[in-house]
Amino acid sequence: MSLPNQMDALVLKGVRDFSIQTVPVPQPDADEVICEVDTTFICGTDPHIINGDFPGFWPTAYPFIPGHEWSGTIVQSGPRALSLGWKEGDRVCGISHCGCGYCLNCMKGRYNLCLNYGHEERGHRQYGHYTPGAYAQYMRTSVKSIYRVPDSMSLEYAACVDPLSIALYTVKRSRMQPGDDILILGTGPQGLMAILCAKALGAGRILAVGSGERLKKAEELGAIPISYKNGDVLEQVKALTNGLGVPAVLECAGTADSIRTACLAAAKGGVVSVIGIPHSDPTLPLKRIVLDEIEIIGDRANPNTAQEAIDLLVNGRIDLHPLMTHRFALKDFATALDVFETRKDGAIKVATKPNGMN
Repeated sequence: MSLPNQMDALVLKGVRDFSIQTVPVPQPDADEVICEVDTTFICGTDPHIINGDFPGFWPTAYPFIPGHEWSGTIVQSGPRALSLGWKEGDRVCGISHCGCGYCLNCMKGRYNLCLNYGHEERGHRQYGHYTPGAYAQYMRTSVKSIYRVPDSMSLEYAACVDPLSIALYTVKRSRMQPGDDILILGTGPQGLMAILCAKALGAGRILAVGSGERLKKAEELGAIPISYKNGDVLEQVKALTNGLGVPAVLECAGTADSIRTACLAAAKGGVVSVIGIPHSDPTLPLKRIVLDEIEIIGDRANPNTAQEAIDLLVNGRIDLHPLMTHRFALKDFATALDVFETRKDGAIKVATKPNGMN
């Protein structure tokens, strides 16, 4: 397929300084493909990147194209990618992490912790974070970071695989067993997807902490709602668990208070699985953590869970449609971002369409 030389992309020029610009269409290396992007969802990390909350890290420099929850169709393949079976017309979705493939961690399958992180010359990428991302008409990606989209699944739906597989990883890391109660702090997109994953994996009761419309959504998805505006969260959890706490706790809010509460709400011998990233390090109840053997596990991204997430969607074990609330053309990104950040009209997952609405 003959590609145009130029494309429209969201270009971040500095802190909160972005616009739609015309930029060159990327060219693939040997193990890469170029995809025509169908959908890119706004991730909760994107506003932090746009607001400059990770200076010199995400991104490492400006100008920069963000975006990493995406799907599209392959329009060009590098020679190695082609030999591996990735060809024009294949429908795919992507994740952000691409390990170098050679370091000790990558060899163990922990490419999210690649020892060459941040060094593109050594083969590492993190799309939409410090490597150019998917708020663009065309996306350049390694075949290590894409998955085939089944014919029965729409590309817009498939663009949610990245965040869903992160939620799935977070649930699995809690070591929740079928029938176990699980507590989820935070009812943003990650927390809501974690509810769906926990239900699919056989959770007993699912307790969700939040407020407002999103807490109502958590209840609609099958969780027992706990409003942090209706009194002490820890007391509410204890009342629901005969004072024992919960064996599996997911921290999806990313605040210092929430992380501390997670450690206190865990049952003796419980596991706290943390995906939220706080702005400042919390003060932890270490005496309780030691004496009651509370495990705190950090979760980074979604190593080896994207295909599992696709299978859960295909088999109807998880339905994401209740979370997919808004769609905008990429040219209207400023409006889409405002809707996402201010949660207008019940916004949860907000899609952008780089190649137009369809």
